[in-house]
Amino acid sequence: MERNQLTVTNSLIIICVVVFLVGLVRQVPVAPGVTEPFFFPIGYFSWFTCFTQGELWRLISYQFLHANITHLIFNMWALFFFGPHIEYIMGAKRYLAFYLVCGIAGALFYGLMIHTGMLTYPAEIMVYIPMVGASASIYGIMIATAFLYPDARISLLFPPVTMTMRTFALVIIGIATVIIFSNGNNAGGEAGHLGGAIMGLLIMLVWKWRIISQYRNRR
Repeated sequence: MERNQLTVTNSLIIICVVVFLVGLVRQVPVAPGVTEPFFFPIGYFSWFTCFTQGELWRLISYQFLHANITHLIFNMWALFFFGPHIEYIMGAKRYLAFYLVCGIAGALFYGLMIHTGMLTYPAEIMVYIPMVGASASIYGIMIATAFLYPDARISLLFPPVTMTMRTFALVIIGIATVIIFSNGNNAGGEAGHLGGAIMGLLIMLVWKWRIISQYRNRR
């Protein structure tokens, strides 16, 4: 990869930031007296809009939308930190496919939790509730990092602790699982996180030897 080449990770970050900024300056009416960021009405994922209305692009478009600035900053920071390592090992095209597939898996797992009654509200309500964010994709990337570098150490800002990537992966999966099964705050979002993490692990189990051998051959 050339030094000045725009990476997939940086491109994803730029797209998410631009989409968010456009949404800040351009609002569109969705009901009397109610507006939403420009791309939200056509981009968010919900089971109803995606599968009942057949708007399947939402499986991908929702991954580039964020609810607020904090949501955006945390996701982009994690993508900036973890993404380049996985992109280098997988290569640009495979990495982009991995990112998008983990995001799709997050949306589908969210739908699964809806229809199995695992989330707070009845399915008749939950199918309309929107989901946005790159978190499912990023959880897949974090799990891939833990899979390839289990003993690497990561220092968190909050809480201020240091742990191995293996421990970090177990912690984030554990938190998501507990919140889902206890119907805690943002259980729907955590369902998306867990779906992305599970898909990331499954892909790494399938690609393990191929990815590692290709990486070693490039060194």
